[in-house]
Amino acid sequence: MLKRFVWKENDIYSIQLTGEQYILAQLLTKPYAAFFNIQSASADFSDAAVDIRQAAPLGVCMVLKDFFKKCAIHKMPASVGYRQEIAIPELFISPDREQWFQRSEVNEAERIYNLVRIDPVAGDQGIIGNEIVIYDIVRHHPELVHTYEMVGYNTGYELIRRLLLSVEHNRWIDPAREKLLVGQDLYPLQTLDELWHIGVPRYV
Repeated sequence: MLKRFVWKENDIYSIQLTGEQYILAQLLTKPYAAFFNIQSASADFSDAAVDIRQAAPLGVCMVLKDFFKKCAIHKMPASVGYRQEIAIPELFISPDREQWFQRSEVNEAERIYNLVRIDPVAGDQGIIGNEIVIYDIVRHHPELVHTYEMVGYNTGYELIRRLLLSVEHNRWIDPAREKLLVGQDLYPLQTLDELWHIGVPRYV
């Protein structure tokens, strides 16, 4: 846990996944961050030569500032560099605005998700305000679902789980997004006890 954290674009932090497993994250335009499958057993990466400038990120997503306060361990020195020209996503998968106000009455199989546009400068305008690009993407274009992030902030143990799974498979994984296609979460580490058992810290 960091004693002090200020969101500054292109700063690099080490994120602790388990007791001896750390990866790197690069802050982008707030609230976006990129995560890299660059690993070390030490928080400061003193056991590895690191140059992030040529590394491709595993993925980019919206992240709450509180995640870095709790889960980032070490701010990396400028010598590790940073990856330039990482694209900020503009298209996201979002619950349907018409169903949103009746969501308690709509079962999961009937729910509609649209592909919406979020301007990186203007930011998220909410379910009502974001422009719909593709209506009902899951039914009409299921092949595109893996391409886009779910709208909303990532944080806490859910993001740690995403990172653990993504690092293990070396691809950007979101169990919630894949659940839209198959109807269930097929990945392990679904409970806090499972996460703690493999060494994920008990964040306070």
